[in-house]
Order: sequence, then C-alpha cells, then structure tokens
Amino acid sequence: MKTLKELKIGRRPPAVVAYADTPIIEVIKGLAEKWMRHAPIIDRKTKQLVGMVSARDIIDFLGGGPKRKIVEEKYGGDLYEALVKEPVFSIRYTPPYVTLDDTIYDVVDLMIDRNIGALAITDREGKLVGMISERHIMSLFSDVKTFVKVSEVMSSPLITLPPQASVLDGQVVMHEKHIRRIVLKTRSELRGIVSIKDVIKYYANPETIERLRLLGKDVVYRTPLCYIASPNVITVTLEEDLGDAIKIMREHNIGSLVVVNKGVDVGIITERDFIIKLPKLWGIDVFVDEVQELLIVGRVVMLKG
Repeated sequence: MKTLKELKIGRRPPAVVAYADTPIIEVIKGLAEKWMRHAPIIDRKTKQLVGMVSARDIIDFLGGGPKRKIVEEKYGGDLYEALVKEPVFSIRYTPPYVTLDDTIYDVVDLMIDRNIGALAITDREGKLVGMISERHIMSLFSDVKTFVKVSEVMSSPLITLPPQASVLDGQVVMHEKHIRRIVLKTRSELRGIVSIKDVIKYYANPETIERLRLLGKDVVYRTPLCYIASPNVITVTLEEDLGDAIKIMREHNIGSLVVVNKGVDVGIITERDFIIKLPKLWGIDVFVDEVQELLIVGRVVMLKG
C-alpha cells in the first residue's frame, strides 16, 4: 500500500500555522482569510507539531463553551483584550496525527476512531509538513457512483434556529450539539445556513473587532445569525447517490447539503458523515482501495482546500 509521501494527497504546507505564543485573534484572522477550520501549532525553533486549534475550540473560547472562563476569570469578561493577548496554546488540543510513512488506511482508520475530520501530517522527526482532511478524501468521489443513498449516511433530525437568533445562540448550539452548521428556518421555509467558518469570519471582520473594543462582547453577541449566514440553502433528496451529492458540494464549494423529502427537510449530509459512515458501509479495506485507485489514476493529486 502506498504511503502519503507517495500519494501526495492533502495540503502541503498547511494553509494556516501558529506558534504557541500567537494571539488568538491572529489565528482567527488566518483561518478566516484562508477559509480553514484548523491551525496546527508548531515549536518556533524545531518546527515540530506541539498542538492544534480548531474553529470549534475558538467558538468555545468566544462564548460557546467552558473555555469562555478564560475570558471571564483572566480578563474580567473583556473579550477584545482576551483575543489580542491570550496565546492560542491555552485553547489548543493534543492532536492525533499521521506521518508521511503512513497510508490512507491509517488516515481513515484514525478519523473514524477519533471522529475527527482533519489530521496533521509530520515527517519522521515530528516536523509539520501538511494537513489532510475529510474534504480531500471526499472530493475524490465527486464523479463516482457509490450505490449508497444519501438517506443511508445523512444526520437527522436537522438542527435549526430562527433567523433572528443571536450569534451567541449559534455558538452555544454548535458547541452543545457538536456540529459545524446550523440551518436558519422560519415556520414555512429555510432562510439560510451558518457554518462555523462564517462565525470565525464574523469575528475576524475589522468592524466586529472594533465593536468589541469599543462596545464590548454583548453587543457583538447580539448580532442576528441571518446577518452572517449564507442565504442559499442547497438541498438534495433522500434517494440521491452519495457520489452525486458530493459532486453538488464540490460545484458549490460547500461541505454540506440539506436533505429533503417531498419538500420537507429531514436531515443534513456533511463531509463528516461521508468519512465516518461510508467506510463502515463499504468496509474500510474496500473504501481505502477505491481512494488509492482514484488517486493513482490521477483524478485528484493535490487539493487546495
């Protein structure tokens, strides 16, 4: 079985990299600019991987979860001061990772075991060389008939909030439900979708940062989610082949589709559903063999996203 070094799947070097003492606000800006969810943290001298911070960790710190205690206890609730002074290392997690000598089987097996969608790639000395994500693998299947229906891998029920729900409401729901997207819905229709990347982009906006500095976090928290949402909700039916659904995601450069049945929303299909559930349906060996074949025939060599 070919190694990651031979297959060259993933993004190398990573789009966003931080050091232990990088202020959180700088990581937020980097993730927003590159439209990424993860930033590996490396030692400034050795370049070895020492941690990882995800958009989920940042949402937690910004008010969605228990890491907000850092803001309250260390900075007296001043979120602006916390963002510009607190080093990202304080909210990092110890990441599982793979090396250039590992295989796609190792990647998929680790993603399934840890229920995660992104892994750092290191060399034999532990130096960071790249990242590989669920999207890199999923994108290979955009022209493949999987003979698996969307209904077999989707997540249900669909988690929604009203369009006027606040940014803080969204952060809390994302943290508590362990999700990265919330659909905005009125009684009669879908009105938009907010991703965790949208929230990160909101906090990276210079206007938001200035409002935080001058007016405080409560004003920023009250912004309605509809102001930062993507208004177009792309849908797919229950009976659609998963490969066709992936193709739709790639065409729109998105990581999820709302699943509908006779005009009624019944769930959502995401990148995470793909990487966690399809290998279990096919068998991980069959899945990995297909990934390798798709890479070898040259459909995708190095993805930039």
